[in-house]
Amino acid sequence: MRRIRYGTAVVAFFAIIVVIGLLYWGLRPVPKAPLTVGTQVGQIAPDFTLPRLNGKGPIRLWSLRGKPVWLNFFASWCPPCNAEAYDLAQTAKKSPGLDLIGVDLTASESSIAKVDAFVQQYGIAYPVLLDQSGSVANRYGVQAIPTSFFIDRQGVIRAEVSLPLYPALIKKYLRKIDYPSQ
Repeated sequence: MRRIRYGTAVVAFFAIIVVIGLLYWGLRPVPKAPLTVGTQVGQIAPDFTLPRLNGKGPIRLWSLRGKPVWLNFFASWCPPCNAEAYDLAQTAKKSPGLDLIGVDLTASESSIAKVDAFVQQYGIAYPVLLDQSGSVANRYGVQAIPTSFFIDRQGVIRAEVSLPLYPALIKKYLRKIDYPSQ
């Protein structure tokens, strides 16, 4: 009888050890794969530096880390870009802490004066950068304009949208980068 109790205790002991081991291995946090640089949702937005339209000096994307960034590729001659321009300008004015950056596809413009006129027409106060060679648009895979990338505080792309944005959509995409809605 004593042998049976001893054998049962040994089996129970090993069963407990196995259960504890399974719990330990099953509840451990799984290490995340390191993020890669790229233009897909979930990747770190590629860095670039472009000059500003107003001549105040270039802006480097990665210098904006720690803030939510809305990167909007556009051209002044583009009707859908014109359709969203007023709403973008108003959103930027009402959104402290959000870095809305316009990237003009300058190589497609007839002149820089047209870009400046576009900025004046819509009262755009956010920085407008000049992609004079189209290299940044190419790197980001921009196929149509307007195209917006919503980038979180860690520099990760959380959404890409290739259509004109209006206030309800703007709020939806700003939430994806943890920016409070107005």
